[in-house]
Amino acid sequence: MKKKVIALLLSICILFSCTATAFAAETGAELYKIYDDDMLFEQEKEAVFAGKAPAGSTVSAELFSADGRSVASGEAVADESGKFTVSFVAPKGSFEEYTVVLKCNSVEFASLERVVFGELWLAGGQSNMMYPLGQALSAREDFENSVKQSKWIRAMLSEAYAADGKVSATPHEDIPDANWITGEDPGIYGMSAVGFFFAEELLEALDMPIGILNISLGGTSIGTWLSREAIDSDEQVKNDFLSDEYVTKYIPAESWVETEVDYGFDMTVNYNLRMQAVKHFRPSGIVWYQGESDIMGLWSPERYARAFDLFQRSYTELFEYQDGLMPIIFTQLAPYYYSVNGGWQLPEWNLALSDLQKARPDSRAMVTINDLPGTYIPEAGPIHPEHKEEIGDRMAESAVDMLYGGNAAYTAASLDSAEIRDGSIYATFTNFADGIAADGTPDGFAICGSNGVYVKAEAEIVSANTVKIWADCVESPVSASYGYCVSNGNANLYSVKSGEKFMPVSLFVTDPTYSEQYWIEKPWAECESGTVWHYNNEFQTGNYSSWSVENAEITFNSADAYSGSNGMNIKANEKSFSVSPSRIHEDSFEPSNFKDAETCFKNYGTVSFYVRNNGTADITFDGLRLYENKALWYSPADTATGQPESVIPADGEWHLITLNLDKLCLWGNECGILFANDKLGLVRDIVFCFSGENADISLDHIRFTPATDEEVNRFDISIANADNIFEYISAFFVTVIGAVAKLFK
Repeated sequence: MKKKVIALLLSICILFSCTATAFAAETGAELYKIYDDDMLFEQEKEAVFAGKAPAGSTVSAELFSADGRSVASGEAVADESGKFTVSFVAPKGSFEEYTVVLKCNSVEFASLERVVFGELWLAGGQSNMMYPLGQALSAREDFENSVKQSKWIRAMLSEAYAADGKVSATPHEDIPDANWITGEDPGIYGMSAVGFFFAEELLEALDMPIGILNISLGGTSIGTWLSREAIDSDEQVKNDFLSDEYVTKYIPAESWVETEVDYGFDMTVNYNLRMQAVKHFRPSGIVWYQGESDIMGLWSPERYARAFDLFQRSYTELFEYQDGLMPIIFTQLAPYYYSVNGGWQLPEWNLALSDLQKARPDSRAMVTINDLPGTYIPEAGPIHPEHKEEIGDRMAESAVDMLYGGNAAYTAASLDSAEIRDGSIYATFTNFADGIAADGTPDGFAICGSNGVYVKAEAEIVSANTVKIWADCVESPVSASYGYCVSNGNANLYSVKSGEKFMPVSLFVTDPTYSEQYWIEKPWAECESGTVWHYNNEFQTGNYSSWSVENAEITFNSADAYSGSNGMNIKANEKSFSVSPSRIHEDSFEPSNFKDAETCFKNYGTVSFYVRNNGTADITFDGLRLYENKALWYSPADTATGQPESVIPADGEWHLITLNLDKLCLWGNECGILFANDKLGLVRDIVFCFSGENADISLDHIRFTPATDEEVNRFDISIANADNIFEYISAFFVTVIGAVAKLFK
């Protein structure tokens, strides 16, 4: 009997299946694959359905509530080409699931189940947006344990590449492999992590279902997401693509080869494949994480800004957004050495992104991420940091403030104006929410005089939106910078909202016309920690020891601090010992500097540090060695003694040692040819050398000042200073050279 019941049920299922197939065959109508069970439409806007049907046929769409009531409906006629769009006005967002029935000439051909209405957003960009939820740091455990997420998060997924390898020169009307899933589906862990966390935070804030059009692809330039129509309509952008040989290339339609497309850099390829197909949706805005390919492709920020502006304008038109420009919430790029322009294009790029937001503040919000750790999983590489939840959450908070009646400060605080007075620069911010605060003492600042050489600066928050910046060694400052760094650096300002951190303050330069040498953060100089993050390449990026040591042991603690939280304690186990900031990686055959380590010191005039002798016998500072290569090094003279060496008395007091970088002694030889700091254009290594019995010293607060001496080289002919045979010989030859030089003055 049981077998007969099962057989009967199977027969009924097959019958209904065949009947539905027969109806579809009978009507000749077909709904595009971008529509699916579990999908979400934007609330209270037009819910549009598109597909194919016999020309002239009548297509209807009807919305039914869970109890079977007809809630809304629409009707349209298929055009001559057999395409149709039919729509109705969507209800207000809620946690109710609906059914949509589509008919052609009154015969049903498609039915969508568990459809919901809420807020819909497009999540687009390249690999950091594509980065899957299952690999994000805060979701990895959920993924491993197959934890179900909220059913009220809905995401449209699709393959990133064309299944048949073909992308035509004209936009595709559908995405054949598209499907919609809920947060309860295991496939949710394959969607964009940033997009998911954005949706999760928005779901909680708005208390309604959230949908994500999950469309991104790693390694793609912005031009691949623009339509041909948009590019052709903007002569300046089109000329950018025609003239640049490194990034997106303009390809005439007649030259397009659909099987040979470059998804990363061919104009419009990703737009053609997937963006045109979703044009019938009505998203509230776009969350965007992209630009790495453009910065690596040597595109200027100015060109990117023009393409970005076109992107926003054209997508506003594509999605028929009615209330001005479609909102776009984007992020600055993650700290990483992008290996172009000496590695310093990243801060320039992030400065330009800040300007992008300011250009259209009513429709753009920018998220800052420089405070997030650069940790990553090996298979993703350092260009893909694993902290994605914070980015999605910040984007959601920006969306709430920008679109849904939240706080007026919806974007990262950024520089508004700067005033120079009383030997300081006062930087005032916009979008500062309830005010600016620092995580500890304000840090990450630099300042310069008219020579354009930036040095580390002090800073103080003097009002809710103003910071005072100064350095004692720069009496007449002309410009200040903040957070201008390849790595996270020490920048620690953030805006405050309702007593909580909102997001980091954006980097800035008050007057970019002064750019002789921007300050490169030197975390080692603070002597705060035993580790420092270095960006180098895919294989040599991560946490390294901040200092290396020879014949001694070092620790970092508050008892050895002259300033800040910690200082460095050095306990020697031999008479001669040294410490050196970790600037060199030795994983390769030929040791070289980390790419984010500063190598040019020729524009600095002095370097100083505080040292304390904690022992009972005097200690000798044998000099600072600045290595040009393994064999050639210079020691700057102590400004107090005129020699590289100085004595640190055993008095338990802090002593300031200041070294003159305009007086460099070759191999520490204080008698002979003394070089000015033009020899410091390439410094490979820095070594602090000491000697003494049972030494125990504290070292802290290393600082540089700008150069003031213009001399290229000079001579010291005082044979009386010589104390070994090498110095006597050197002094003799210098005396002769000096005498000859005087004859030709």
